[in-house]
Amino acid sequence: MPSDYGFYAGILRFVAKKTETDDREIRVMMGHLAGIADAIEQSGRFMIERDNCESAARAFAGVAKFLQERILPEALNAGNEGAVEQLKWTIETSLVMAAELVKRPANEEFKDQDRFTFDLPATPNAPTVH
Repeated sequence: MPSDYGFYAGILRFVAKKTETDDREIRVMMGHLAGIADAIEQSGRFMIERDNCESAARAFAGVAKFLQERILPEALNAGNEGAVEQLKWTIETSLVMAAELVKRPANEEFKDQDRFTFDLPATPNAPTVH
């Protein structure tokens, strides 16, 4: 059953495809984004090996930077409030995921885990429970 994260998965794939991958490390980071996009599109969560957390964190940070510098200003200038809301959520979520990918492997509580599962926050259009 697909999740409500199709727009986020699409953005991750877009950034992965638009990024020059001449460098091996960048290719690995973009590979993480593509795989993560597939997982979150289906369930709103993804799993990553401990050894891949650092490069995945850098990939998420790159997504946030790209959107903040190149895409968000265009949406703001166009007055597209829906796009701005989604972009802000995407930037914030990408930064949160980058931070979590760095913190979790360093957390003593998870020292024996070889892989981690990360859940994304609710999407901007998700209903709130009262």
